[in-house]
Amino acid sequence: MNEEIIKPTYTKKPDFPEQAIHKTIVKHKTNMKPYSLFILLFFLISCNQEKKVKTHDASNFYSSNTNRVAAEWEPAKGVMFACPPIIPKELIIELAKDTHIYPIVDGEKEKAIAMEWFSKWEIDSTRITFIDLKMDSDIPYVRDWGPAAVFLKDGGYKLVDADFVNSDPFTDRACNDSLELHISKKTGMNYHSKNADSSIVPLANQLGSEVFKVPFTSTGGNVLTDGIGTAFSTCILLTENRFNGVSDEQFYSLNDSLLGYNNYHVTSNFESDGIQHIDCFLKIIDEQTLLVAQPPLDHELHDVYENIVDNELSKLKNPYGHAYTIKRIRLGRVIEEYLTAYTNSLILNKNVYVPLYGVGSDSLAIETWKSVMPGYTIKGLRFAIDEQPYLASSLFESFKEDGVNTGWGPDDALHCRTRAVWDSEAVFISVNQVVTELALTDEAIVYATIRDYSDQGIEDQGIKIHWRIKGNQLWNTDTMFSNNSKHHWYSMIPAQEKNTAIEYYVEITSKDGKSITRPMTAPKGSYEFKYVSQ
Repeated sequence: MNEEIIKPTYTKKPDFPEQAIHKTIVKHKTNMKPYSLFILLFFLISCNQEKKVKTHDASNFYSSNTNRVAAEWEPAKGVMFACPPIIPKELIIELAKDTHIYPIVDGEKEKAIAMEWFSKWEIDSTRITFIDLKMDSDIPYVRDWGPAAVFLKDGGYKLVDADFVNSDPFTDRACNDSLELHISKKTGMNYHSKNADSSIVPLANQLGSEVFKVPFTSTGGNVLTDGIGTAFSTCILLTENRFNGVSDEQFYSLNDSLLGYNNYHVTSNFESDGIQHIDCFLKIIDEQTLLVAQPPLDHELHDVYENIVDNELSKLKNPYGHAYTIKRIRLGRVIEEYLTAYTNSLILNKNVYVPLYGVGSDSLAIETWKSVMPGYTIKGLRFAIDEQPYLASSLFESFKEDGVNTGWGPDDALHCRTRAVWDSEAVFISVNQVVTELALTDEAIVYATIRDYSDQGIEDQGIKIHWRIKGNQLWNTDTMFSNNSKHHWYSMIPAQEKNTAIEYYVEITSKDGKSITRPMTAPKGSYEFKYVSQ
C-alpha cells in the first residue's frame, strides 16, 4: 500500500538571513485648548463621551480587507487523523469525547476495520465522519500535506491546496539551495508524494468545501500563524521553494497576496540535521505570546535555541506593534540527545493535547501548558507502541530498532499527525491586548477586530468587555464602541493604582443566542496586565 522511502546522504549549506516585516503603531492624541469658561465647562462635562466616540488609529486593529488563514485556536468542528492510526487509542478516545473526528481511510475495508475498533472503544458513531483517500507514506502525517483554512476577504471559506512535492526533506542548520530528498526504495529515485500532493481536492469535496490553489510549498508543520497575517517558518521552507522554482521574493509576494501573510517571520533552522519544522520549536499561543522550547543546559542544541530566541524572536513585533511575550517550556531527553517535542501539541477549541514521553520532564511540561493557557483543559497523552491494538505498525519499525517504545518522535509527534476541520461559520475575534505592564500615565485601551462569518449576525449591544481587579469575584461589564467600522471595536478600562493587576476578556453574543469569547476559555481564562510606574 505504501511506497517505502529511505534517507540519503547529508549536505551542508551556508547561513540565510532572517526575513521579517514589522509594523509600527502610531498613537494619535486629541488636544483641546479652551477659549472661554463656557467651552472649558462643556469640555469637562463631555470628556468621557468624547473618549467613547473618538476615532483610534487603524493600526490598532486587524485590517479585514484581505484573505487570512485561521489560527490554531480558532473554533473547529473536529479533527482529522489517518487510519490505521499513528496516534494512540487513548488520544482517539479523548478526541471523540471532545469533538467530531474525521478518520482518513483507504477504502471500505479499512473503514470497516476502523469502525470495529471505534465500537470496541465505545466511540459514538454519530461523532465520526470518514474521509476516503488513497494512502501513501505521507498521508498519515496530515499536518504537513493537509489543508489550512483560508477565510476570503469577501467572507468565503476554502481549503488551501499548496504544493507537496518533496515530502519532508532534511537539512542541517544552514540555509541554502541544498536539501536531503527522500529516495524511493522501489525506484531508487527521488520520492514524490503523489497521493498526498493530489489529496486536497477529494478531501475538500468530501468535506463540502471549495479549494484555494496556491503555487508554492507551505508545509503545515513548518507554517504557524496567528490568524491575522503573521506566519512563522524556519528557513528550510525557503530552501524547498527555491528548489521547486519559487524565489524568495515570489514566496513572500504570493503569501501576502493569496493568504494575507504580510508579516512573515523566517527563523534559522534549529536541528543539527532534520526536517526543521517550527512546530517542534515553538507554538503561537495568541497574537501576543510565543511558547518556545528550551533544551537542557548541557544539551548540544541549547545555545542554538537560545541564540534564535535572543537574536531573532526577541526582536520581532506582533501585528499590533508589540514585542512578543516569550515563554519557555523545558525539554527532556528521550534517548541519547533526542529531545521531547512538547510544543508539538494540538490546540483544539478548549483543549490542549500534549505528547508525553514517559520521562521526568513530562510533569513540568503539563504544568507549563497549564500556566500558559489558563482555563484550557490540558491533556497529556503517552504513546506506548506495544500497548496499541490498532496501529500502522510498519511506520514504527525504526523506533523499535532504536529500543524506543514511545510512539512520539523528537521531530514528529501529536501535532504532526492531526489537523483541525475548521468552522466555516465561526465568529472571528482578534484582541489587541493591553501591554502586560502598563505605565500609570497610559490608557488601558482594548481593541478588538470582529468578523462574523455566519448568517446569524451580532446582537445589538452584543460586543462587551468584562474586566476586574485580580482577586475580585465579580466582573465589571462595559459595551465596546465601534471605531467607525462594523469590524473594529474598542473599550477603555478605568485607571487603577500602582501594582494593580487587571483581568479581562471580550465577549460577543450572536443573534442566535450563542456566546463567543476571547480567550476562548473565558471567564476561566482571561488576559491580564498590571499598572506600574512610568
